[in-house]
Amino acid sequence: MSGKKQITSLQLYMILMMSIGISNHVLLIPVLLHYGKRDSWFGAVLAIMPMLIWACLIYFIVRRSKQEELMGWIQMRLGKWVMHAMQGLVALICLVHAVVTIRDVTMWTHVTYLPRTPLFFITGVFVIFCFFAAREGIKAIAISSGLLLPAVIALGYFVMGANFQYKDYTMLTPLFTHGYGPTFISVLLTCSASFEIMSILVMQHHVRTRIRLRGLLILTVCIIGLTIGPLTGAIAIFGPFESADLRYPAFEQWRMVTLGKYISHLDFLSIFQWISGSSMRTSILLFISVDVLKIQKKSTRSHVLIWICLGIFALCLYPVSDNQMVKWLQNDYYTYMFAAGIVLTLFLLIVAMLPIRGKETKA
Repeated sequence: MSGKKQITSLQLYMILMMSIGISNHVLLIPVLLHYGKRDSWFGAVLAIMPMLIWACLIYFIVRRSKQEELMGWIQMRLGKWVMHAMQGLVALICLVHAVVTIRDVTMWTHVTYLPRTPLFFITGVFVIFCFFAAREGIKAIAISSGLLLPAVIALGYFVMGANFQYKDYTMLTPLFTHGYGPTFISVLLTCSASFEIMSILVMQHHVRTRIRLRGLLILTVCIIGLTIGPLTGAIAIFGPFESADLRYPAFEQWRMVTLGKYISHLDFLSIFQWISGSSMRTSILLFISVDVLKIQKKSTRSHVLIWICLGIFALCLYPVSDNQMVKWLQNDYYTYMFAAGIVLTLFLLIVAMLPIRGKETKA
């Protein structure tokens, strides 16, 4: 992408709601239910407070960096070698997120509604689509997210309302029957998933309007709310123990939807939610992984993006069972991302306090 500021802060928030929202729906909720059971929803609620404090820290970094390009801002204070290390780390994190997202959504697609379609074909089509979206740039992704997000939210409210007849919210209590440990783990898991809001920092130089604290706080609450809604719904419908055994609790809620006596099997509407969120998430991750490298020539960016997509395609086809994938998500994925979020936040706060090495241009 060029250095022109192409999107507004509202469009940036929409991208993040699509990206993090689908991750929390599909990846986080099963892990929360595995560890927290009945207490998982309360842990997600408690996570709002530390995440609001953390959002204030992100806003502080945004102000100190004057919404400039993050890697250049780091280079002016710590030199090019530290900048290159950060470029590699950010690109690696984005690629890990992309592989996990593609692997999960293609497996869900293969299991639920395309069982006779080869997995490599589903993966290939999805990667190709995301490649073209990422190549078009952040403006195209922002416009797409702005068009898709209202429909995704409307479908979310629809499935929530349609399933009220099956919900028993008394199953959300009693809390702490197994001590405070499950709640504490749920808080950490929710924070770990929500740390992706930090991606604002690597996209801020594309935003032509000011990123405000109020917007960050509202975004944080909305993203955690996207977790609490389907999480409480799963517990209220299936119970804390049955829902913990489900591979896709959010999708199973769609399978419960009926309209009157004669209209059922409306779970096909979930396909729109899943594919919309996953494609926007993967596209923005691919875009960031190339954008942080600060490649100016368009043809070179396209070639790098092609190689990245080929690598992701190969990794997604690596023979790993779904059970192994779930175990890795439960035991390692969110632990590493929590550690990465804490380390990156502390590092950027330290950088924000350092004097510049060279002459800094005015924002």
